[in-house]
Amino acid sequence: MAYSLSRKAFQQELHGQPTDLFTLRGAGGLQVAVSNYGARLVQVAVPDGQGGLVDVALGYDSLQGYLDGQLSMGALIGRWAGRLRSGLLTLPDGAQRQLPTNSGPHHHHGGPKGSRFRVFAVDDVQADALTLSHTFRTEDDGVPGMLRLQLRLHITADNALHMAWTGEALDAPTLLNITGHAFFNLAGAGSTHGHTLQVPASRYVPLAADVCPSGLVQPVDATPFDLREARSVGAAVAEPSEQLSLAGGLDHYLVLDDHVWDEEGAERTPPVSPVTPSQGLRLAALLSEPLTGRTLEVWSTAPGVQVYAGHGLKADPVRDLGRGAEQGVWLWQPGDGICLEPMEYPDAPNQPGFPVRWLAPGDVVQGAIVYRFTG
Repeated sequence: MAYSLSRKAFQQELHGQPTDLFTLRGAGGLQVAVSNYGARLVQVAVPDGQGGLVDVALGYDSLQGYLDGQLSMGALIGRWAGRLRSGLLTLPDGAQRQLPTNSGPHHHHGGPKGSRFRVFAVDDVQADALTLSHTFRTEDDGVPGMLRLQLRLHITADNALHMAWTGEALDAPTLLNITGHAFFNLAGAGSTHGHTLQVPASRYVPLAADVCPSGLVQPVDATPFDLREARSVGAAVAEPSEQLSLAGGLDHYLVLDDHVWDEEGAERTPPVSPVTPSQGLRLAALLSEPLTGRTLEVWSTAPGVQVYAGHGLKADPVRDLGRGAEQGVWLWQPGDGICLEPMEYPDAPNQPGFPVRWLAPGDVVQGAIVYRFTG
């Protein structure tokens, strides 16, 4: 069953702004709890077919859990998702700007004051939708230019959560690379190594020795990253691979193919929603859990997806961070959740061969991630 959350446990003042928890309910039964601290998906509860709900996203049962626990858990990641090598940002004129670092020498997931650590303003609340906003500032993340981000989360009747955002550059050239960092477990608990995963990607980005992108794009053939046909997560992470050893597990960027066909040979149709720019949505991943029959489709406007099989997950029962840990029913172990993070090419501003879009003042950019559940 879905874990019961206390809204009060998420209500306090942080950085001078109020935090809260909002529970959205869709006509198909999907229920999603969202905190405006980091625009985090706290709970994603899907119908279990027997009149109940099962929580298929890892999370904490209080704001304090997020402050003390896994830093990216459930968060919206920005202004630049992934790592920027040595904390450097190469500007359009070729000059380099030093950003704050937070992962060894690197700038990671927006740095120490990225969106995952910020309290979003609450613009609108409805039964099945929530609109949040945040302004990125140079004094927070070091990236030049202010950028206003508006995020709308909306549950549709087909049990899909649409996360659509609009970013507007305000005063100087800037850039944006947003992703979601929810850890999913379609069984509701235990290891995800028995899940099957399919990613329509013929190429991937190998890592260099410093665990940053090498700048190369290589075929997935004969590698653990060949997920073009569904295979178990456990089988993929168990393959002997220098790349997997380097990253500590499966944590790599796969470049999505332009077109995806189903078994009958018809091109898959992206989900449509009033709040999602459906033009440009492509299938990023298909995750399934064989015992329950549950399936998660991830659609996105991004060119690729970072697949992270959760080898860094851990529970700390002393601080009681795992949801339900006091009953001993949710103690996280490596592999208990998997992240599917659609995003722009990693370290793209510093890689001449990777595409990157700089936004001039007044430019507006849109993007979206859709999580659609069946079974």
